[in-house]
Amino acid sequence: MGKTYLFTVGPATPPAMTIDPGAEIEVTVDGAFDDIEDITEVPTPFTPASEGHPLAPVTGPIAVRGAQPGDSVAIDLLSIEPFGEGANAVLRDFGVLKEEFEEPAIVACPIRDGHAWFGDRVAIPLAPNLGTLSTMPPEGYRPSHAGPYGGDFDQRDVGVGARVHLPVMVDDALIFMADPHAAISDGIISGTGVECSAQVRARIDLNKASPVERPILEHNGTVQIVGYGPSVEAATEDASDAAVGLVAQWTGLSRREAYMLLGIVGELRIGTSPRPTMAARLIVDKGVLASAGWDGAVVPQA
Repeated sequence: MGKTYLFTVGPATPPAMTIDPGAEIEVTVDGAFDDIEDITEVPTPFTPASEGHPLAPVTGPIAVRGAQPGDSVAIDLLSIEPFGEGANAVLRDFGVLKEEFEEPAIVACPIRDGHAWFGDRVAIPLAPNLGTLSTMPPEGYRPSHAGPYGGDFDQRDVGVGARVHLPVMVDDALIFMADPHAAISDGIISGTGVECSAQVRARIDLNKASPVERPILEHNGTVQIVGYGPSVEAATEDASDAAVGLVAQWTGLSRREAYMLLGIVGELRIGTSPRPTMAARLIVDKGVLASAGWDGAVVPQA
């Protein structure tokens, strides 16, 4: 059986494994460039030419027994261990400064001694994450897009210690992972991080009849609400609107009060580099929410 890539995965893709809720899994997630022999031959991302190109192999789908639309899953990322050569690249006509850096280029970033070594000479501390973590949208996954299901949202904090809440949109949830990084920045101005393969250990819980409407992250004492849209501004507005609603719901503050509070304590981060669907997240300290009356429950209980 051939590999599944981000441009081919969909509701009809046979599950790679089926698990019970609460199970712990350990899988290998291959790097985005693992099957690329010549970076100069990679087409411009998000164009028709890019569909069918072997970028970003998918691990999954992972079927969760009993999962149905209207449920949600909580994925705890217990460990992400990058391995292999590692690489950073500029892709054709991609990134914030694509007019200046038009031609593709790639730099080796070997992974050793707790660092990724850019050009084998600049030490970058490892901060591994998954660029893609998703449940399956019912209409099928659009290559490298983000949405309420998650997708290729490139949020830096989707790393070790994070709990990622995602809505179940089809039977069995059909979770998939791709695009691991040894290190990556928020914003990703050049378009890629340290792309590599990784061994991932995760636990997947199922919350029955407890929907979430978008990705919500818990990480390092914070709650992070993800928004998305066709521009940075639209993604920012979507994340902000959702965060105001959730904080008001969780605390009993009015929407106006929640809006004002988040203007003081909400930290905005842009995840993805320029693409048709941008993603952003608003980061809120759990301690502040607790002092406003939040009981600590991110997902409503049935």
